[in-house]
Amino acid sequence: MAVVSFQKEFGLHSEVTFPSDRIFLSGTLTVPKGDSPLSCVIMVHGSGAQDRDGNISGFNSQIFKYIAEFLADKGIASFRYDKRGCGKSEGNFKVAGLSEMVKDACAAIDFISEQTDAIDSNKIYLLGHSEGAVLAPEIASKRHNLAGILMLCASLRSFEEDGVKNAEVLNRDLNKMTGLKGILARMFLYTKDPLGTMTKLRHKVEKTKAKRMWISFSRVSTKFYRETFNYDVKSFLKNTKHPILAIGGSKDFQCHPDDTLLIPEISPSQADAYIVEGMDHMLRFQKEEPSILSYANSCSSPIMQEVNETVYAWISNQKANKQINQDK
Repeated sequence: MAVVSFQKEFGLHSEVTFPSDRIFLSGTLTVPKGDSPLSCVIMVHGSGAQDRDGNISGFNSQIFKYIAEFLADKGIASFRYDKRGCGKSEGNFKVAGLSEMVKDACAAIDFISEQTDAIDSNKIYLLGHSEGAVLAPEIASKRHNLAGILMLCASLRSFEEDGVKNAEVLNRDLNKMTGLKGILARMFLYTKDPLGTMTKLRHKVEKTKAKRMWISFSRVSTKFYRETFNYDVKSFLKNTKHPILAIGGSKDFQCHPDDTLLIPEISPSQADAYIVEGMDHMLRFQKEEPSILSYANSCSSPIMQEVNETVYAWISNQKANKQINQDK
């Protein structure tokens, strides 16, 4: 039984800590008023040092906060937590890899499964965005009690492919910048040979024994890059036993919408795939050509309502199908 600390409560939301891998992580458990026990959605972040709401330095995306608030209005509980070493969570994000992210998500599932007064342990769903979506099938393979997994903006491609694609998009945007700002930005951020840069990076990662290494102007986790270079989400998708909802955006250049449409073809379980027209990687409507430089502006708006509605409709359908099967 996990040792859990409910530190403070405010309305529907409870601030909690829970153990994972000898550290304590901090999160928000949102339980709306209703006939308990309720269904619950556990949220797993994208890449980078993100807090429980999906925010990272420079980008206040609030993705998980928006989804949690919508689900609460619909009578569905949710749980979101700070990554290790981020926000109020213990641990060191700077030396962590994908395996730590998987362990922490599994610990979150275990914690929520024990909250039987408020949560129905048979109706727990895992929702991942970006990197979290990529890791979702592996997490589900370790926690069979999940009722389903939701993959938002997942990439099925190799880290090299994604790195080259993202660098090419950034180069395109940098070439459009004018004046001194454009000159300085190209000087520090432009990648002359994206494929060659990724090849060198992989060689550097595999060669070093250091826990951290310099990439551009930051010291990053070598373990994260080593595990990411060798990660194959398709191997987990091929063995998935949980129902899947996959949502992609037509203007997502980081995780191509074609990958979302491939998920039902790869997974042997029931999988539904949707492409939201005009949506970018941050789950926002993007009128212009999508780019990394446009994220800051797009994050000033709420996420697209179609995402929330699709998530709710799918969960409701899963619950209805399960009830029908139980009544037979």
